[in-house]
Amino acid sequence: MSRKNLLSVFIAFITFLIITPSVMANEAEIISEQEDTKYQMFDNSEEYWTKEKMENAIPMDKHFDATESKSLTNSEEANKIQTSEKSYNTEPASPKYNNALDFSPNAVVPSTTGKLFFYNPNDGNNYVCSASAVNNPNKNLVSTAGHCMHEGSGGDFYTNIVFVPAYYEGNAPYGRWNVNWKVTFRGWTDNGNYDYDQAFLTVFQNDGRNLVNVVGGNGLSFNYSQNQSDVRVTGYPAADPYPGDIPYSCYGDTSKRFLSNDAQISCGFTGGASGGAWFRTMSSENLGQIFAVTSRRSDPRGTLYARPFTSDYRDLFEGMEDR
Repeated sequence: MSRKNLLSVFIAFITFLIITPSVMANEAEIISEQEDTKYQMFDNSEEYWTKEKMENAIPMDKHFDATESKSLTNSEEANKIQTSEKSYNTEPASPKYNNALDFSPNAVVPSTTGKLFFYNPNDGNNYVCSASAVNNPNKNLVSTAGHCMHEGSGGDFYTNIVFVPAYYEGNAPYGRWNVNWKVTFRGWTDNGNYDYDQAFLTVFQNDGRNLVNVVGGNGLSFNYSQNQSDVRVTGYPAADPYPGDIPYSCYGDTSKRFLSNDAQISCGFTGGASGGAWFRTMSSENLGQIFAVTSRRSDPRGTLYARPFTSDYRDLFEGMEDR
């Protein structure tokens, strides 16, 4: 290699070292929006989200594309940061009220897991994802995927968002919870980077009660490896061959996807399962420690992908006390 070419390589390497940390820091910036009333078609979700609209909502789906590069951006460096930081867990919380559901003995309907319905003002369609109640001091927090709240890559936040825990065959046994705040990362909103395909939302009280006091709230696990044993993934797959009106769970071990920060698990869920919880451990049928949420699936189906929660997501979580 000539001295000129060697100098060019050296300059490029130094530039990479200088730019990479700032790019990563920028993508971890928190982006939020309060539900904007100018996009609200009705005063509350009970009026807009009829049973028919819920049944016909389009399953939100993201496929893994072998040619994509966004999720690999700075992946090696980011993975070093993630694995070097200490693991941390938050505490789950049981419901405050005695309001157990009366379903058939064979129907397993976790109270903290539900469907997330939302409207995209850019195409005029209603969509559906999965989400889970999370315990925090305000008791009105929900965890889901970033693409279940925002279009990504310079798009917009969705609106008319409502969380329906334990949705079952068209019924909302714990009520419908209207969204107040929507919060995710700039890495998702600006760049569509799947390393940041994670989000929180807060909901308003329902009949004077807080969400976690009604259904319970899961704990969160941060900075855990992609390699976990006996994981449970729960959600509402809503595209064939799944009906979309009841929750399903996959069980198994997760592993690290090659050249990525993603964890992967063998599971055939389809669209609509996005945002569903990956439970590292379970303390009951309703509660556990969530360490990731479904981000994408393989095409053809058979594998789900999700990046485990990092300290960035912990920062997002801790900031939700003010929302």
